[in-house]
Amino acid sequence: MSINLRTFHISDLPYDRIFILLKPDFHNNLFNFIKEISFLGLNSQFFSNRLYLSTFKQWKSRKHFIPLGFILDLHKSFPTEFPIELIECSIEAYKGPSSSTIIYNPNLPLIEDSRLLKLLAHAIGDGYIGGGFGSKLPKGKSHSEYRNFNTTLLDTFANDLSIFGKIKVSVNKKHGHVIIPNLIGYILQHIYKIKFKSRESEIPPILFNLPRELIASFIRALADDEGHVYDSSIEIYSTNKKLFEDFILLIKLKFPELKISKLKVNLHQKNPKYYFKILSESLEIYNQFIGFDSPDKKQDLIFAINRRKLWAQDKSRRLAKYKILYYLNEKPMTAKELSRKIGVTHTSILYFLKNLKIGGFVSKQQKIKNSYLWMRMY
Repeated sequence: MSINLRTFHISDLPYDRIFILLKPDFHNNLFNFIKEISFLGLNSQFFSNRLYLSTFKQWKSRKHFIPLGFILDLHKSFPTEFPIELIECSIEAYKGPSSSTIIYNPNLPLIEDSRLLKLLAHAIGDGYIGGGFGSKLPKGKSHSEYRNFNTTLLDTFANDLSIFGKIKVSVNKKHGHVIIPNLIGYILQHIYKIKFKSRESEIPPILFNLPRELIASFIRALADDEGHVYDSSIEIYSTNKKLFEDFILLIKLKFPELKISKLKVNLHQKNPKYYFKILSESLEIYNQFIGFDSPDKKQDLIFAINRRKLWAQDKSRRLAKYKILYYLNEKPMTAKELSRKIGVTHTSILYFLKNLKIGGFVSKQQKIKNSYLWMRMY
C-alpha cells in the first residue's frame, strides 16, 4: 500500500544556514540577468548595502558558494524567471556555513521517507548536533555525529544520509561514531521544529499526524539506540521524562495493539533514568510491524518470541543445569550463549550458574563486554 510522503522544497529549508553552488549554465544565466541591475541597486535591494563588491565577484566566478537566502530573494522578486523547481534542479551542491562538508547532487525536493525519520530518531537518541542555529549564533564551531558501537547501525545511518544527496561520511567503527555535516542537524531541527539536547529533545508534534509506516521507522531507530531486549520484554530508556511521555503517547496512537507498561523511573543513578516496557504478549506484534535494525537486538527478540515454543518441546526442565555442564565441557561460554543453546531465559541460566558455582562445578572467568565467560571446573 502506497503512502503519501511530505516533500520539502529548498524554500522550506533553513535559508540562513545553507550556501549553494549552482550548475554553470544556470549560474551564468542568473548573473547575466543580474547584470541588468547595477551593483548598487542590487546591494540596496537585497543586502541593505552590506555586500562587498569583492564577495559578489567571488560568487559570480563560482569560487564561493552563494547564500541560499539571496537566491530565494531573487525568486520572490522574479518568480517567473527563477521558479523554485528550476532553482532546485540547478543546484550542483550545497553546504552549511564556514568550511562545512559539501553535499553533492542534492535530492531536491527532500522527501520525508523512512530514512529521514530514522535519522531524526538517531539524532534524538545517540546523536549530537553541533554548530550554531540562527543567523546570530556561531557558525558551526563543533562537528555533529551519531554514536553507537554496533557497526551495522553505523553503516545503516551512513547509508540513510543519502536521502540528502552524495555526502562524504567519516565512519569510525573503532570509536563508534559517524561524523556528519552540521547542516543535517540544521535541516532536521528546522523542519521538525525541535532541539537536539539530551534533556530538551522532544517528539515533534507533526509525528502524531504522519503515517503509521513512517512512525514504525522512527520507533525502530530510537529503540535501536535506547532499547534492550530482556527475557520477556523490551525496555527503552531515557533521561528525558517529557520525551518518553510523548513517545508512549505516539506508540499508543499509532500501534494501539501493542501492550506497554506505564513510564517508570530508576533513581539509583546520578541522573534519573525513565523507562517503559513492551510487554511479552506484544513482542511478536512489535517484531512484525516495527522490529530492529540492530542484528543483536533482532536475534534477541526472535529468541524471546520462540523461547516458550522451544521450551514447551523440552519437558525436562530439571536437565537444564546438566546441559549447562555439557556445553561448558566443550568450551567456556557466556550466560547469553548458554541461554540460546538450551532455550532457557537468561535469568534462569544465571540462577543455575550461581548454584553450580556454589557447588564448585563452574567458575566465572574474564569479562567480555557486559558478560562473563563461564568455565566448567571438572
